[in-house]
Amino acid sequence: MTRISVLVPTHDHASTLALAVESVLQQSVRDLEVLIVGDGITDEVRAVAHALERTDDRVRLLDLPKGPHHGEVHRHTAVQEARGEVIAYLCDDDLFMPDHLADLVALLADHDLAQCINGHIDPDGRVGLYVGRLDDPFYVRRLCTPEKEYNFVGITGTAHTRESYERLATPWETTPAGAYPDHHQWRRMLLAGANGMTSHRMTVIGLPTSQGGRVDWSPEERAAELERWAALTRAPDGQERLDRMVAAEALRRLTHAWRDALDLLELRDVDAQRLAEAERRLTTITASRWWRLGKRLRPGLGGREA
Repeated sequence: MTRISVLVPTHDHASTLALAVESVLQQSVRDLEVLIVGDGITDEVRAVAHALERTDDRVRLLDLPKGPHHGEVHRHTAVQEARGEVIAYLCDDDLFMPDHLADLVALLADHDLAQCINGHIDPDGRVGLYVGRLDDPFYVRRLCTPEKEYNFVGITGTAHTRESYERLATPWETTPAGAYPDHHQWRRMLLAGANGMTSHRMTVIGLPTSQGGRVDWSPEERAAELERWAALTRAPDGQERLDRMVAAEALRRLTHAWRDALDLLELRDVDAQRLAEAERRLTTITASRWWRLGKRLRPGLGGREA
């Protein structure tokens, strides 16, 4: 058995795959393997994957035909092929910080499902945070409510034990229409009884193609962006710098949340004043002599005081 198996699903991101896999191979935990989960990959992706296999024998390509939707069923095949006690995930256009897997392995000693603080980085370099914790019932309940498309657990930055995956009997499956693959899978595992935990820091760099207009970028532009952030993963103070970015964004969001809370308190005070005034007027009316004298004439009250 290997300590950790990292699954990297891919289809046509040849320009970013090598940098994503490199960020796994530079982890402080060395006992690992990388399974590139090919979902009907292009010749360009296949060439990159084979080059990675030749460079490091911890890398393996599973060259599978195009599956339904995003090829979620291939992720189950990959789990079965994996040799790791821990199964971790990385998108082919994201990056791990060096201690990412060490953090999650420590959490998975006592939990089934673990994640780092999740979020993404916009093209302008600002961090966006997905608020929630797997150890907080409030957020887990929201994530598991079918009618709420609320998710704070992406595929990059998440891991689970092999034992829990097999015990919970919730293998990856083709996602129903209108749902996100990662959201669907984590929800199923949590509803089946998975015990989750979120770490105290963000240890991934999420650069999703679907956000910030990146879908229209050229492969060269995507590769250049990943290379800029890969420099942070290689820097001795890289995690500290990322921590500062996350803290700055958290403070910004907290400031906005506090302002919104003050606005709500002011509205509540106004409403309370209006309610008190309405109750005062009603008391004055019902205590009046004409109200008592006219109660027999008021239809629908049955001769009783309202």
